[in-house]
Amino acid sequence: MGENKKYFWLKLYNDFFSSKRIKRLRSLAGGDTYTIIYLKMQLKALKDDGYLYFDDVMDDFAEELALDIDENADDVRVTIQYLSRVGLLESSENGKEYFLPYVQTCIGSETASTQRSRLSRARKKEQEALQCNTDATPMKQIETNCNTEIEKELETDIEIEKNKYQLIADMYNNTCVSFPRLTKLSDSRKKAIGARLKKYSLEEIQRVFDLAEKSDFLKGNNSRNWNANFDWLMNDANMAKVLDGNYTNKPRSQTQNNFSGVDDDFFRRRMGL
Repeated sequence: MGENKKYFWLKLYNDFFSSKRIKRLRSLAGGDTYTIIYLKMQLKALKDDGYLYFDDVMDDFAEELALDIDENADDVRVTIQYLSRVGLLESSENGKEYFLPYVQTCIGSETASTQRSRLSRARKKEQEALQCNTDATPMKQIETNCNTEIEKELETDIEIEKNKYQLIADMYNNTCVSFPRLTKLSDSRKKAIGARLKKYSLEEIQRVFDLAEKSDFLKGNNSRNWNANFDWLMNDANMAKVLDGNYTNKPRSQTQNNFSGVDDDFFRRRMGL
């Protein structure tokens, strides 16, 4: 369990409090409270790639969010209205999803094993420093080098986190050459990728793409001439079915029997519709 645990943190740009939208927010009556609410919203959205969700537990999203972050509902409502007006919060048409666009660029994360490795390397650096000459100049240099190494490792982890969407897109385009090519990474697709990466390894996702490319059914050899695409493959239930081998090619005679006289109900059951 510990190996799969993941730690998240929120980075703030050094001009966060000097940006016009935040300065304007803080200038309102109660503005500091609204700013704290905005920061709490970002922290809550970390694990979901910048998304907040309304689960109909309370009468509206503002009341439900206030309950989650322990803030006054009226203050949360004012904050939501302001953030929406200045482009810091986007909502879906059905009012069930809310997206904080700047959070995705400010997310840092690492697994428990990565954290242990980083801390172990830092401790090793400290031990090396203690064994060196006590002269202030070399000691200071070692400390500086150690901090620089840690910062480089964190920057690498963050860069990997930011590039994970393009990595999955490239894996799909390079493997599923018989499927519609993925040309744009929309917010909904990034959300789907982020959700799948919390459950599946890169190797498992690559296997999904490999199995899909080898599947005649998913490439259109069915009664509807239907074929899968990236969005269908990144659906949680569909990904599980592909890994289970539900769409692996069957012997020719069995395949012919399965699709002779296939009806709409069979197709819907097969596709999970």
